[in-house]
Amino acid sequence: MDRPTPDPSPPPASARTERRTRRLQTFVGDEHVVAWTQCWVSRDVPLHGVLAARTLDFAVVTDESLVLIATGFFTRRARARVFQSSLDTMIVASDRVPRGRRLRIAPPGARTLWLELGRRDRDTAFVTALLERARTGRL
Repeated sequence: MDRPTPDPSPPPASARTERRTRRLQTFVGDEHVVAWTQCWVSRDVPLHGVLAARTLDFAVVTDESLVLIATGFFTRRARARVFQSSLDTMIVASDRVPRGRRLRIAPPGARTLWLELGRRDRDTAFVTALLERARTGRL
């Protein structure tokens, strides 16, 4: 018997994912959202793992910039754009850690940031999009 060929198109995004994408688009303005994920954000300081907030924030890669958006404490919805930097000027280094990936981001004129991500498909797509568009190096 002949089997039908599987449909190569990706599965449709859930309504929740589409709502989040639309909400994040309002924070980046006219730029096109390439990839987004939720991650832990901290500054590169001693004891950052102890002193950093342990709430998931949104990280968005557009064609031109990286945008970090803070979440509300109770609602966990995107609330405020807290960081935006051009991908042309920042340096990104990626490290594998036991629970996923850690990105070190060095924007010009600012402290180095750490983004800690898991192993989900959305996290992998975000890392790939960011590394394709930003300068990579060792920090």
